[in-house]
Amino acid sequence: MLVAALEDLEGVDLLMWRSAEEPYEAVIRAPGGGELRFSPGSAVADPRGERWDLEGDLNVLAARIEDGRLLAPDYPDALTRVWSALMCENAGDLLLSAAPGYEFVDWGGSDHVGGGSHGSLHRSDSCGALIWCGTGPSTRDARELWSLRDVAPMVRDHFASGEES
Repeated sequence: MLVAALEDLEGVDLLMWRSAEEPYEAVIRAPGGGELRFSPGSAVADPRGERWDLEGDLNVLAARIEDGRLLAPDYPDALTRVWSALMCENAGDLLLSAAPGYEFVDWGGSDHVGGGSHGSLHRSDSCGALIWCGTGPSTRDARELWSLRDVAPMVRDHFASGEES
């Protein structure tokens, strides 16, 4: 009943939840009823090399499968991000992603209107520039898709190697 009520709420792009029983499965639903279910597995790889089993409507993420790879440029790294959020013990049972142009205010009343959103999986709020000066990834580390979780290991590796910036 809550899902149905939130589907009609202006500004909601996606609704996400986890199945109640193990083995867990994540569900992403678009308002209007398209639904994609997934879990870590072996069927397809995403651009970061994570592998997933999928069932349902890839259009929920404007995704397609090419050569055994899941491509969803409008929702970068969505499956990993959703899976991680739903497996977090401090997360709620139902998560929402804000539609482009909408902002979710956090529990403390903060927001970043005009400068980056809370709660959106869409590329308009997920992609940004990171500029390295004097350090950073080598050409051997080139990736198709970078993430904030790549930054700390690069900084750690830089300082562990004894290089100076």
